[in-house]
Amino acid sequence: MRKYISTFILTLVCVFSAFSQSTETIGDSTSSSKTINTPTNLFSPTIGLGVGNFKFYGDVLDARRGTPFISNIAYDLHIKQRINSYLTAKFYVLFGRVSANERSQNRNLNFESKLTTGGFALMYDFGNFLPEKRSISPFVSLGIESVEFLSKTDLFDEFGNRYNYWSDGSIRNLPQDDPNASSAIVIQRDYVYETDIRESNFDGLGKYPERTFAIPFGAGVVMHTTKNIDFTLGLTMHFTFTDLIDGVVKDSKGDRIGNQSGNKGNDKFLMSSFAISYNFQNHDKSEQIKDFDAPIDYLAYDMDDEDGDGVIDFLDECPWTPSGVKVDEKGCPLDGDGDFVPDYKDDEVESRKDAIVSPTGVELTDEMIEDAYLHYMDTTGAFGDVENRIITVGEKSKAKPKTYKVQIGAFTEAIDADLVDKFLGISDVEINSFDDSLTVITVGDYNNLPEAVQRKMILTKEGFDAAIVVEEDDNGKFVSVGDEANNMNVDDVQSSPINSQGLIFRVQLGAFSKRLPKGSYNNLKDIIELKADDGLYKYLYPSSYKTVEEAAKQKINLAITYGVKDAFIVAYKDGKRITLKEAGVITSANESNIKKKEKTYDKNKISYKVQIGSYKNQLPTEVLTKFMSLKGVEQVQIENGLTRYSVGNFKTYAEVEAFKNEIVSKGITGAFVISLHGDELIPVNKAKELLGE
Repeated sequence: MRKYISTFILTLVCVFSAFSQSTETIGDSTSSSKTINTPTNLFSPTIGLGVGNFKFYGDVLDARRGTPFISNIAYDLHIKQRINSYLTAKFYVLFGRVSANERSQNRNLNFESKLTTGGFALMYDFGNFLPEKRSISPFVSLGIESVEFLSKTDLFDEFGNRYNYWSDGSIRNLPQDDPNASSAIVIQRDYVYETDIRESNFDGLGKYPERTFAIPFGAGVVMHTTKNIDFTLGLTMHFTFTDLIDGVVKDSKGDRIGNQSGNKGNDKFLMSSFAISYNFQNHDKSEQIKDFDAPIDYLAYDMDDEDGDGVIDFLDECPWTPSGVKVDEKGCPLDGDGDFVPDYKDDEVESRKDAIVSPTGVELTDEMIEDAYLHYMDTTGAFGDVENRIITVGEKSKAKPKTYKVQIGAFTEAIDADLVDKFLGISDVEINSFDDSLTVITVGDYNNLPEAVQRKMILTKEGFDAAIVVEEDDNGKFVSVGDEANNMNVDDVQSSPINSQGLIFRVQLGAFSKRLPKGSYNNLKDIIELKADDGLYKYLYPSSYKTVEEAAKQKINLAITYGVKDAFIVAYKDGKRITLKEAGVITSANESNIKKKEKTYDKNKISYKVQIGSYKNQLPTEVLTKFMSLKGVEQVQIENGLTRYSVGNFKTYAEVEAFKNEIVSKGITGAFVISLHGDELIPVNKAKELLGE
């Protein structure tokens, strides 16, 4: 660091000495109104300090990805000296860090590097074309610099466990192919970059120098706020002469690189910055005023009425009143009922004296005040978002409440055919596709969080073990409401959520070996598309029906309105696809379906347990304390990164129900009974049926 600063200062002294011997004039400006004397001291350095972001472009994450405004903070210290009317010499040092974290199926890499940069650049601001007196100057710059980097990577957590990236997206303390992989635990990255990349010698490159040269190319604008103070906004790309900053080169190999090699170009980084600078130039303050013979009508200025309301600005207490609005003698809009909402904005112009009103002047009733209070104090989200609420005459509130759904599956590949039928057997199921790579299965639509949690618990008992309560974010993606909300106590909820068992009918549009292009079926909206592991893409109308007559009516409507001639009716009962004949419907030959082979169960493999929770991350402290009070707690990794916690092993429902009540009495109010056939979760009512209970 000292080496860079010493070189920087020595270069400044030499260049500024050369400038001080120059006799070139920066410019002389004269006009009909005033004359400004040209400064005589040409040595007038400008010192500036800036802050911005470093964005890295290299092999990790690939150079084409990322936005320059989501990156690492960096600092800029510089000195500038104008050479002539359009060129400026700049000497600078930069400090900051660059980093990149890559998570993908091909590889998992990360690094952070501390950068220290010192250099010289020439800035061209088009002064030979633009007016001399201007408030903004665009510029481009080009230079040479020296870059020193110290790169490290994050391979171990705070307890010394090495990160092992599994195919399900989790990070664990053992490799996926380890003989003891079944006992591996999920760990989290601590984002502490503790491993020196050069010392690790991953690619056999030895003790390579951790310094290089770079060519900085930049552009931006300078805003001249005063004669001495400037603000600068700029972007500069630094093209380095090395490919070693992130520790990955084009010839890198090994497990850490995977099947995606490094790119062929050198590493580079972008700095986006904002800087303030001060010029030490002494300006001649003596100005000769000319052509000041025209008289000024000061009385006319004093009588000005900018908003045109008939009250001069000097006396107007409410300037900028909208045109046409009646005002009082002080220039303020009339307020007949004295509720501090002017009449032209007041939806209720005769409110009672001293009454509490809304921003639109509507008198608030006790019920409306209570409603606003409940929304303000709400911490569960049950009352929804009250931002920008407007209350008008004759209505209490138009606030749009939050809505919750229960996610029962998320898939990046084809779905098991049995699961497809299980999902379609739920009457209010929704299929959501994102970027043609992720399919999310949800049910329900609740504006009350406790009801959504109760539905989740019922779905879990019915065999949907990955069920979690989610809400939609601003990008349209579904996000979990959190472990605490997902396991809240719902004993006091009186409503009866939908049961997923029963007979329903759907209209299937077709099944194809290849995916249909968008816009098929004459742009029919919200078609359900599912790819099963049998290689078929299935397309269904989104609605479900309780009777075959309703489904048949919809089938005819699709044929008449959208020209869908080959649609047929399918039936589902208790999460299974059945033939229409089994559903009690007399069908034509083309609507008959082959009944799938019934799955057989071994009664000796059926058991009951009590599920005490399912969590995606580490257990909250208060929950962990309660779990530690129980003996024999089992944890099983299930889909979507969830861990199911259960206790007990019973052969009869009566025994497990009694045990569940005992656990609830210990404060674990969200406990419920589950049943398994071996390791497979099955509905509790199915287990009771098989065991004759």
